[in-house]
Amino acid sequence: MSSTVFRSGIGRLRFERGPDELRVWSVEQVPESALYGGLVEVNLLLEGTDDIDAADLVLVGEVLGRLDHYLETGLRFVREALEADPEFFGLTEAESESYRSVPDADFPLDSPQLNFYADEWHLRFAEGRLPVCDPYGLVIAFSGQRPLRVEDVSDAAAVDTDGSGRHAS
Repeated sequence: MSSTVFRSGIGRLRFERGPDELRVWSVEQVPESALYGGLVEVNLLLEGTDDIDAADLVLVGEVLGRLDHYLETGLRFVREALEADPEFFGLTEAESESYRSVPDADFPLDSPQLNFYADEWHLRFAEGRLPVCDPYGLVIAFSGQRPLRVEDVSDAAAVDTDGSGRHAS
């Protein structure tokens, strides 16, 4: 099997075997976010199959084509969750007040990464200044174009697929 493939709307994807049954397809030409002023890593993570077409490639292309829209959607969702349950984020109600008026570009989440799975996709912020972000950041799980939940990944196991030290959610 080829270690790289091309898919319209996404570009070239590089294949790597992950731990256990995990198959990792990484977008070679990673998109750039104007909101964050940097590149955003993109991975398709499939269990038990090497078939890249098992993923919703139309959705992947949609998200990549409107990257900053989805980053902003995720940030708004986190802001709403923070207002509803500051304790989940490791903050008191009084501490959470200071984040209500912070512009998206200054919200304390950094290093966005997109991880697509067969049934949903995750917007992971690998770094952040909220207590819940220690040590692996936090994840916003999406179903299609809609955010579903914020996940605390502080107790997640590290996944090092290529020796780079990066972590997958």
